[in-house]
Order: sequence, then C-alpha cells, then structure tokens
Amino acid sequence: MESSGILTAFAQPSLALRGRGTLIGIVDTGIDYRNPIFLGSDRSTRILGLWDQTEEGPGIMMGNILEDIPYGREYTREEINQALEAEDPFSVVPSRDESGHGTLLAGIAAGNETDSASFTGAAPEAFLAVVKLKQAKQYLRDYYLIPSSSEAYQENDIMMGIKYLLLVARRHRLPLTILISLGTNMGSHEGTSPLARYLDTVSAFPGVVTVIAAGNETGYSHHYFGTVEADEEFEDVELRIASGEEGFTMEMWTQEPELFSVGFLSPTGELIGRIPNNSPMEQRITFLLEDTVIYLNYQVAEFETGSQLIVMRFVRPTPGIWRLRVYNSLYLKGAYHLWLPAHGFLSEDTFFLRPHPDTVITEPGNASLPITVGAYNHRSGGIYIHSSRGYTRLGRVKPDLAAPGVDVEIPSSSGLSPIRITGTSAAAAHAAGAAANLLSWAFRDGSFPI
Repeated sequence: MESSGILTAFAQPSLALRGRGTLIGIVDTGIDYRNPIFLGSDRSTRILGLWDQTEEGPGIMMGNILEDIPYGREYTREEINQALEAEDPFSVVPSRDESGHGTLLAGIAAGNETDSASFTGAAPEAFLAVVKLKQAKQYLRDYYLIPSSSEAYQENDIMMGIKYLLLVARRHRLPLTILISLGTNMGSHEGTSPLARYLDTVSAFPGVVTVIAAGNETGYSHHYFGTVEADEEFEDVELRIASGEEGFTMEMWTQEPELFSVGFLSPTGELIGRIPNNSPMEQRITFLLEDTVIYLNYQVAEFETGSQLIVMRFVRPTPGIWRLRVYNSLYLKGAYHLWLPAHGFLSEDTFFLRPHPDTVITEPGNASLPITVGAYNHRSGGIYIHSSRGYTRLGRVKPDLAAPGVDVEIPSSSGLSPIRITGTSAAAAHAAGAAANLLSWAFRDGSFPI
C-alpha cells in the first residue's frame, strides 16, 4: 500500500475516506467471511451480501422476470452476523471459499487494518458484496477439453454475478467498484465477447467502476503472430505438444476481410493438406499413423467482429513438434494471430516454438471502458515477469495501469501465518480499492445517483 501511494493518501485529511460509503463487489471463488479483516469497527461484518451459486436454493426473486436470479443461495449481512456469533458458523452460512482466491482479493481490496497495524487493505472501510461462482457444466468442459484439475466458469454465470452486485449496490444506494480477476485466452482479444460488452455497458453507469486483471500470460509462449506474404504459398507454425497432453482448443483470428485455411503436419510426418474453408460445419480430421483427432471449424465472419475465426480442437494429440500450415486466400496484409489456452489449462510443456510476447491480455481484459490492471513488483519497481502485455488485437492500448502484485499478503482467518498471492489478480484488487477510495471522495456528501 505504501508503494502505490495509498497510505500517503490516508495521511491526507481530505483524502482519508478509506472507501467509506462505497461497495466493492467481487465475482470469484467466494470469501471466508470469518476472517476478522472483514469486520467493521462495531465487530459486525462489512459483507452486505454473499451469493453462492454452488448451493441449492431459491435464487433471488425480485418479482420481475427480468430482475430474478433463479438459482443459488443469497446470504444477507444479518445472516452472516448470526453465523459469526454461532459456535459453528458454517451451520448458519455454509458457504466456503475452498481455494481462498476470492478471500485474498477481498482482503487486498478492503481488508481492515490489523491491531498491529502491519496490514491494511486499500479501502478498509468499504462494504463488500461477493459472488461465489459455480463450476462450468461438464459438457462445456468436455467440448473445450478443459482438464479436470482446472477451475473453469461460464460467461453467463459471471454476468449474472455482476447483475447481483448491481442489485446489492442499488439496494443499499452505494457507488460500486466491480472486481473481475478471471480471464481466458479464447476470444477476439478485442473486447467483443458478451461479457466484455456487458462490462462496457455497466462501466458507463454513474458511480460504477470496473477493474479487471490483465492476466498472467507473458512468458508462457501461448500466442503466435504471423504473416503470409503474397509471394509465399503458406507459413508453418511450429507447436510443441507435451507428452500426456489429453487435448486442448486453439483459436486463430484474422482481421477482416482476410481469409485463411489450414493444414497439419504431425510429428510422425503425416501431412493433412490444405483443408478448404468453404464449409461452415465442423470437420473431423483423423490420421493413419496415430490416434490424434482434430476437430476444425471455420467461421468466415465471426458474429461479433466480422473477422475470420478458425477453431481447432486437438484430441489425444501425439506428443512432439506439430506444424500448423497456414494458407492465405486473399493476400491482403496476410496477418493472423493464434492463441493456446491460458496458463493452467494445458501442460507447461505445450507451447509455440516462435511465440510473440505481446497481445496476451486475457478476455475480458480487452474491454474498452473497464480499467485493466497489470502487476509490478513493489520491491524492485519492475513489471511482474508474467504480467500480460498489450496491445489489443487491433492496436488499442491495454492494460491501463499497473499495481503491486508480487508477494502480496493478507492475514489468515486463523491469525497464524499470512496468506500470500502473486499475479495481476492481486494488482487488480489493489486498484479496485484505490477506485473505491476515489468513489468515496466523489460521493462523500451522499449524493449518489441511483
């Protein structure tokens, strides 16, 4: 907090509002509501609402089909306070943050100052609203070949979580800072997904600020940028696939009106020649000498962008060096991008041999209006080595700023050793607290427009 100037601001009487009178909303893995850093000066919780999507429940019925949230279970501030007074808190509010990630974000953004003054969140007097996301449905995990060990969430559930945060803010008439630290490499990298567009819309509301983590993709060789010149028949993209890789999805994006097609050369030397791009149906490609299956889908004009999108799903890929053969059909600029899944969704030994280091901000971090945050090391002053780099695919400047994100600590609920986190999630939480402080100053007279 000291390196980012937040403690300096706290020392200024006119700026020392500490997030008072604002709401920080987090859509993530939940929160450990028992942690004392989320209590107010009266020892009651500062969590105004906790919506657990994983629990069976009536949802949140507002009496309007457009406002209703028809699944999960909401816990109010009163119920959380009852749980804190109970001998077994989880018998009253059973929601848990199993991974601890959401708790870390909440602590950095809005944890209160500890008795020893060794810790404070960026906005220690802000209220909190938290969404615990449910895991993606199994058929989606199967389609996108997501490893069983990886946590994955659906875009529509994240959007419903944002809707809930807006509901809590409206219910309590508070300005809102939304914190999103989730991301994917799938998408246009131009902020055109439904989630990114929704965040753009929400970020334009008065009294609402959205902060998104840029992602931690730099250095993992998951992005390739290439060109096929007019005097070239094709370009080979070399991809190393690790032993034991069960499968993954790779996307290729171009800029309209470019038009490409692809072929494949396997590690055993089997060549699948140029596959025409004139079929809108998914094509199943098999090999004679190996068990690999590739599902190929050409979208000549992707719905949101008009750009060509080629989706390739590798099932049981043979380990070794693959060559994706890229053919240009129109020879305009000839430029294209390829993205593998984000870190944590495939083996660290699966990567492009000649990667491009830029344009690796995860979606929805490429949305226009939200604040996209990279991470730096507050001890050295250098950018965190894996902090995702811009620009967007079409050249807009992102990320917007960087915040401390290396070895950031919060006290544990047990009071024993602190919990530590590194990455742009921590940096985004830091920035969300700073944004809440600005909202606290902007609406300090209580004149918040609803």
